Amino acid sequence: MENETQLDAIFYALADSRRRLLLAELAAGPKTVSQLAELLVMNLSAASKHISVLQQAKLLHKVRRGRQLYCHVDFDTWQLLSHYIAMQANFWSGRLDELDSYLKKSGVH
Repeated sequence: MENETQLDAIFYALADSRRRLLLAELAAGPKTVSQLAELLVMNLSAASKHISVLQQAKLLHKVRRGRQLYCHVDFDTWQLLSHYIAMQANFWSGRLDELDSYLKKSGVH
């Protein structure tokens, strides 16, 4: 059940294009909250809210270095998401193969 709750949070976080843009920027390496806000032309408050959603979904984590707060991608969560997507792809691939086989047998295909 914990994974289900985390997957809900992940998909909620990924549903917003601005948060996906933040993650795309972080894929190149850690950035400060202010750098992310500047890169995506949003105010610091808006960027912080989006970062908070991503952090709650465990898609990123923050590390303080001196006075700066750096955001980093959390790769463990991406592995969980990757596993879930692979499982779904495998399931649906099998279902589509069964449908194809059925259609061939029934002469529809």
